[in-house]
Amino acid sequence: MKGIFLTLPLWLLAFVPASQAEGTHSHGAASLPFGLDPAHSHLLTNHIPIFVTLSGLIVLGLSFWWKSREVRRAALLLLLVGIAGGLITYWLGQQAYKPVRGLADEIGQDWLDLHMERAEGVVWLYWLGAVGALTALLMNWRESRFALPAAILAGVLGTATLGTSGWIAEAGGKIRHPEIRGAAHIPNADAAPTALPDSEKEEPAHEH
Repeated sequence: MKGIFLTLPLWLLAFVPASQAEGTHSHGAASLPFGLDPAHSHLLTNHIPIFVTLSGLIVLGLSFWWKSREVRRAALLLLLVGIAGGLITYWLGQQAYKPVRGLADEIGQDWLDLHMERAEGVVWLYWLGAVGALTALLMNWRESRFALPAAILAGVLGTATLGTSGWIAEAGGKIRHPEIRGAAHIPNADAAPTALPDSEKEEPAHEH
C-alpha cells in the first residue's frame, strides 16, 4: 500500500509526454482515452494547479504550526498532485489549441495566443516544482534530516506555481468571455481610438 501511495505521483508526471519537458511543443489535437475531448478536459483540469496547490500550501502551513510529520506528508502530496496537474493541464491545452482557436473570435484568438505564450514560457517552473515536491515527500517519508528544509523549499515552489497559474488563467478566461476582457487589456490592441461609422457620428447642431 505504501508503494502505491508513493508511486501515484510518478504516474501523474508520466502522463505528460517527455517531449514537453524538452521544450518540443505541438499544437495539434491528440486522441485521448475514453473519447475525451482535449478542450473539455483542459477546462476540467485547469482548476487543479490552483485549488489543489492552494490546499496543499494551507495544509503545509498547518503542519508547521502543529509540528506534525503526518500532516506535512499529506500537504506535500497535495502540492505534488496540484503541480503535476498543472503539467497535465498544459499538455491538454497544447492539444486543444487549434480547435479552440477555430471557435474563438479575433480578439479571443489574441487572448488564446497570449495564454499559450505565458504557459510555454513558465512550464519549466512546474517541472522544477514537481521535482521539488516529490523530493520533499520522499525525504519526509524517510524522515531525513533535510526533510524540513526540503518541505519549505517545496512550499516556496508551490507558491510560485500557484501565482503563475493565476497569471496564465487570467488570459485564458478571456478567450471565450468578452464580458470580462475590458477594452484596455486587449493584447496588441492599438491605442488609437477607432473611428465611428458615419451613421453614428453626431450631426452638429444648426442655429436658426
